Amino acid sequence: MTEILEKLSKESLSGTEIGEIFGNPSDFPNELVENLSVKTAVDFWNGEIDFEDGDMIMNNLQTFWVTNEHFVKNFGFGEVSWICYEAFDAGEYIRPTDHPNTDPIEKYTKPILENLLRELNKIE
Repeated sequence: MTEILEKLSKESLSGTEIGEIFGNPSDFPNELVENLSVKTAVDFWNGEIDFEDGDMIMNNLQTFWVTNEHFVKNFGFGEVSWICYEAFDAGEYIRPTDHPNTDPIEKYTKPILENLLRELNKIE
């Protein structure tokens, strides 16, 4: 799993490239994507990866799903994976209503991940 996360964290990949990393599954690998999502959230929470790597991983996982019509029509992305994706997505920018010095990672990403990881009993 660590090797896959390493590959997903470096650059924005196409769905085809991610499929190759996953071994070109014919069905959406729900369990793998959820496990990678949770591991990404835990690693970020524990300071083992930075926000940019976590964001890239989650963007790549979501890309893998949305670029395959068969997956989109027949499989969900998974609730836990969506929460992780949205948490990292929320940290990408400051909202117009935020103070200019607001850190969107602290304000948005970390609280979402904290709630999820507590719910999953990954942190206390």
